Amino acid sequence: MRLPRSNVIIMKTKLEVCCGSVQDCLVAQKVKADRIELNSGLELGGLTPSLGMFMKARAMVDLPIMVMIRPHNGSYDYSDLDFEVMKKDAEILLDAGSDGIVFGCLTPEGKIDENRVMKLVDLAKGKETVFHKAIDELENINEGLEALIRCGVTRVLIGGGRGSIDDHIDYLGQVQEKYGDMIQLLPGGGVHKGNLLNLLDKTHVNQVHMTGKRLEINPKTKTVHMVTDENILKEVLNLIR
Repeated sequence: MRLPRSNVIIMKTKLEVCCGSVQDCLVAQKVKADRIELNSGLELGGLTPSLGMFMKARAMVDLPIMVMIRPHNGSYDYSDLDFEVMKKDAEILLDAGSDGIVFGCLTPEGKIDENRVMKLVDLAKGKETVFHKAIDELENINEGLEALIRCGVTRVLIGGGRGSIDDHIDYLGQVQEKYGDMIQLLPGGGVHKGNLLNLLDKTHVNQVHMTGKRLEINPKTKTVHMVTDENILKEVLNLIR
């Protein structure tokens, strides 16, 4: 008997976990996730991790590790100095053993900065490159995807536009059908166990990105810290495997 299409897709789904520490990476490995995106400053949307953090994670974790290349949480229209920092961080972390880099560069007009994207793709020397959710800031996402395809980007982390990913699921399905053979789509930003099966069924993607985090608040300083929750990831993996 032939299985429903959604069941076939779910069995093949890969889980990328957005990690903000070495401990988060160890949790991702323990639950047998498929890939890690390593950041610092998740409370700021994710920034470039330190070399020390990456090297410790690389020594302790066997999963593929993609590193975020983002020097600050301001505009994706970076200054020349910012971009020089991004290139140097990318070079150092790739040489240290990263499996690829995650970045997003836009022009002052809000388009994909193809010149800078191609420079980072070239710098990766065949390792994976991911354009992050800066894609969701574009007025014309299809146009942006076509630019990333021209640049040779491996994958795009995408929510389908501004706002909730739940409002863009149908659109993500259209994008997967149109561009899925030319660039990998990695839905992320608001993916959780409550919307995961609907997302997979309607988009036919074979991978998702999520934090699986819980917030910890320091009782003295009241500062907020995000940590990967093992139980959340286990619940998600039970749905897709």
